Amino acid sequence: MPPPISIYPLSALESQINTLPNGKARKPPVRLIDCPLKELVQYKCNLSVPEKKSERVTIVCEPVVRLLRQCENGFSVETTAWEGWKAKQEVE
Repeated sequence: MPPPISIYPLSALESQINTLPNGKARKPPVRLIDCPLKELVQYKCNLSVPEKKSERVTIVCEPVVRLLRQCENGFSVETTAWEGWKAKQEVE
């Protein structure tokens, strides 16, 4: 089982990615806006149970788009919610 992953508020994401798990600062610091934006499509699937027993159960899958910033050395951060938040901050 993988270790638990911390969740940070959107406003703290950039500062949190520049702090290593041991508490030291990442060198050189990463600026998310400088990292290329990538898109990942995953699928969420559910069973559709029919009302009549004579009908077949169907699987209904819907795409879930996730946005990531892929920085140097393979460092990647999911920024799906951050992208919208950041765009809203620039408008205000």
